[in-house]
Amino acid sequence: MGIHVVIQPLVGYGAAVVSPSPGVRQLVAGSEETSFIVQVPARIGGLMDTARFAQSLAAAASEFGEWCETQHRTRSHSSSFHDQWSDAADDAVTRKND
Repeated sequence: MGIHVVIQPLVGYGAAVVSPSPGVRQLVAGSEETSFIVQVPARIGGLMDTARFAQSLAAAASEFGEWCETQHRTRSHSSSFHDQWSDAADDAVTRKND
């Protein structure tokens, strides 16, 4: 059984590498109120496992960010959400009256 964390970012969410104490680094993502933290496990191989995970996370995040930007560009040129629903309702009424 796994744990799944879903984040739906709000304005101001971001990510940073922080150093809470000398010699310790963490990857922190989210906001001041809600965040998730990636830490290096204190075991042999922990640094390399974390490096691979962070690099994989960075590549996937970049791909996802590019997809979101593309979707935003294509969707922002269409009519507003309200207009789309109004048009669909008008079409339904027209078909019903035909």
